Amino acid sequence: MASPREQSDHENATNQRQIANRRRRGGRALAGGATLAAAGPASAGTSVPVTIQDTVIIGPFTGTWSASGGISDSGTLVQPTDFRVGVGAGGFGQVHLVRVMTGSKGTITLVEDNSLTLEPDGTIVSTGQWAVIAGTGAYAELHGQGTAVGVVVKGVVTETDTGSVHFD
Repeated sequence: MASPREQSDHENATNQRQIANRRRRGGRALAGGATLAAAGPASAGTSVPVTIQDTVIIGPFTGTWSASGGISDSGTLVQPTDFRVGVGAGGFGQVHLVRVMTGSKGTITLVEDNSLTLEPDGTIVSTGQWAVIAGTGAYAELHGQGTAVGVVVKGVVTETDTGSVHFD
């Protein structure tokens, strides 16, 4: 059995390969090395609007998600990567995360780069960009990108991702 360090190294290497593959397909780069897929064909010819709602519990970084529009599915999620920088002093920060969403039709792996703002009441508001970096099952050829808006209250992130998706 692999050690936690070996598993983390393997996940990072896998993510880097997926990002490189997206870049070869003409994606646009995000901060942290992620890419936004070029807009194009939810069937193989049409970009379709999508809304993804998710809830993530900070700590175990697990939760649930549901999507409508270009994706119609729901299920559970994990965030194997979540890097935060500078939240606290001054009320600002950044987060880079990878989110793996498992539904009845397969898995979708997203990357997000968000800015964080600490509000006077203690909540944290998150705004940023997301992109699909991998998929399995029905989502193996999924591409998409958009904006993310969320709020963190008492260790729970509630987020809405909007944008568009298409399949190759």
